[in-house]
Amino acid sequence: MKSKVMLLGCLLAAGCSTNYRYPNWEYVRLEFAVPDTSCVYKIQETCSQAGNHCMDWYKQRATTFGANTVVITSKENQQFFAASGFTGNAKGGEVSSSIAEYYACSGPKNIAPAPKN
Repeated sequence: MKSKVMLLGCLLAAGCSTNYRYPNWEYVRLEFAVPDTSCVYKIQETCSQAGNHCMDWYKQRATTFGANTVVITSKENQQFFAASGFTGNAKGGEVSSSIAEYYACSGPKNIAPAPKN
């Protein structure tokens, strides 16, 4: 019985894997300018997550649109501070947002592995 439960757990983990949902997302390039003119524009998206979580999110999302290059066009960090006069509590933090465009590029800088025939 334990082996069946462990097998089921492994199958669920494999089915929910990021690599399964976003194949080759780790080969998507991050750039700050469009690499060359042979790139085809796909779409633009915005991310407002804390820290560098947006970079992996962009790379994963790019694969859903058939893109292999993410160009970060804008990045903005804002700090906030809020205080409550009623309770005397204060809190603050930093909010990061960025805009990225997805491109499908071909050429020597493409780092995706060659398709298997």
